[in-house]
Amino acid sequence: MGRTSRVVVAGARQCGKTSILEKAIYANTTTGKYIPTVEDTYVGIVETERGTREKLRFYDTAGLDAHTRTLPHHYHALADGYVLVYSVTDTLSFHLLTDIKKDIDKHKEKKDVPIIILGNKTDLGGGGVMVDEATAGRWAAGERLRMWQVNTADRNLLLEPFMNLASRLNPQPSKTSFPQLHMGRKNKD
Repeated sequence: MGRTSRVVVAGARQCGKTSILEKAIYANTTTGKYIPTVEDTYVGIVETERGTREKLRFYDTAGLDAHTRTLPHHYHALADGYVLVYSVTDTLSFHLLTDIKKDIDKHKEKKDVPIIILGNKTDLGGGGVMVDEATAGRWAAGERLRMWQVNTADRNLLLEPFMNLASRLNPQPSKTSFPQLHMGRKNKD
């Protein structure tokens, strides 16, 4: 395990950001009355696709809405990566991703910051789905982002996206490009 990577989790109000973190990290199911998040921090050890374990600190942000469409600027200075969440039952939550992504591109400190998209609440299905997977997938592909359809009823759906993010935040070290030194060789001059 190397350094702790910092991940900002952003999206609309009530899209399930906190529920996703609670389920993915602690296997907790959030139930009961909705309490808006102001800001919270979670720390999790996430296994990468290579089988190593990485420590991630997640910053659970306050939900955005039609009036607040960008993140507070201090998040961009600390973010090593982002998880953008929308609810498949709320078109505004999906449309907010466009503004959030533009805001990230404008303010991010690093050139290549991993961003993943999670379409949440797929378990509600039926007539509740307002954002179809094909539309969301086209937008994500156009932005060159990976997207997953998830829900907090099935924790297994959350594992792959977080493994992918941890792998991208802490890539395997590349081999040295130093030429091999030949020791003990005598000069024949």
